[in-house]
Amino acid sequence: MPRHAELGPGGRIIAGILGAIWIVTGLGALAIGLWLRPRLLLVLVGPVASAYGWLWVRVARTGRRVPWPYGLGARK
Repeated sequence: MPRHAELGPGGRIIAGILGAIWIVTGLGALAIGLWLRPRLLLVLVGPVASAYGWLWVRVARTGRRVPWPYGLGARK
């Protein structure tokens, strides 16, 4: 497999599905947290889950692994 394409078409489809699930779940948690009373946990978890979903969308678009933006668990 070429170095520039780490994921095949099946992996990209799964990454896209995971991205959609995380984004919808994050937006749902944010909406429920704001609607049912501002619950701090849901209001904070919603945007974080949506951001994680966007990372999966980037993986699906590029076909490559995306490093976590905060450097946790980075490999050298």
